[in-house]
Amino acid sequence: MAYEKRICVMKQIKRGFSADGSALTGAVYFERSDGTLCVTPRIGGLSPVREGRYALLVWVQRTVYLLELRGGETLRLQNTGSLGDGCAALLCYMRDEAEPVAFGRCGSAPYEYDILLRAAPEREKKRPVPVPLPPNELPVPAGPNVPRAPGIPLPGGEENPAPQRERAAARYDDEAIAEDNYFAASRLDEDAAPAAEGGAQAAGKAAADHAGDICLSTRGTLTYYNTVREELTEAFSRLPADHSLEETFPQSRWVKKEGALLGIVYEAGLPRYLCVAVPAGTDPPACMRGRAVFVPRSPFSEEEGFWAIFQDADTGEYVTVSDS
Repeated sequence: MAYEKRICVMKQIKRGFSADGSALTGAVYFERSDGTLCVTPRIGGLSPVREGRYALLVWVQRTVYLLELRGGETLRLQNTGSLGDGCAALLCYMRDEAEPVAFGRCGSAPYEYDILLRAAPEREKKRPVPVPLPPNELPVPAGPNVPRAPGIPLPGGEENPAPQRERAAARYDDEAIAEDNYFAASRLDEDAAPAAEGGAQAAGKAAADHAGDICLSTRGTLTYYNTVREELTEAFSRLPADHSLEETFPQSRWVKKEGALLGIVYEAGLPRYLCVAVPAGTDPPACMRGRAVFVPRSPFSEEEGFWAIFQDADTGEYVTVSDS
């Protein structure tokens, strides 16, 4: 079958659709071979749109076809008539209604674009905006071990608090807070050990009852830390700073106090452990035995370091060697 080619030079009908404000210019190329019609738009400076779309209405042998414009991509139609009688193209902006933007024709095609415009849909159907499902309604595989995502919080606060908070609040006990305070003493001595032991036992009583339940964690309450906060603030403002263990604990602060170091190790910006450290000899001091942990001076040293005691900032409970 013979090869046919036609060109429609486009002329602007309505302003406001060019990227630089100038008049739209371009052409639409028609090529037909073996019953397949290829329509290639070449329109320069066409402004992109956020809403709606561009479409091309083409006229071939008294039949109008509606094609969605995809930039300069070639559009194809099958089993179309010959281009011997000419062709026409109408560029439209499709939103609620079809708005003519540019028109071109050749041969014996219609001189008026109204014939092509009448073939456009009377009104574009508005496409619904997709709304994502909330996390607790997303499809998930069925199974007893597949957790559901929490629901989206409603404005106005929580009417039903999470069960984890209720259980953690139920665990709180004023009498379970550590009673001893290493930081109030002026020195480490043998007399501090009995009081420290009693305080640690009291602090860990409630935690031991629910040690395996993650939901009952009181992490972040800082209950014990707040009981010694004034002494710590005064000590850190008065005593000289020490940087010996900052390489081992990057998120920490330390001060010197009569041959020992007082420190706070932070986690996520909050105090996590309250610490007392002394330079390591052969054995830890008697008052620190059973609780002291050897801490190297740096990650690259295993011989030089400190014997250190760590107290939980929430409960005052001591971190033992097995816990560490």
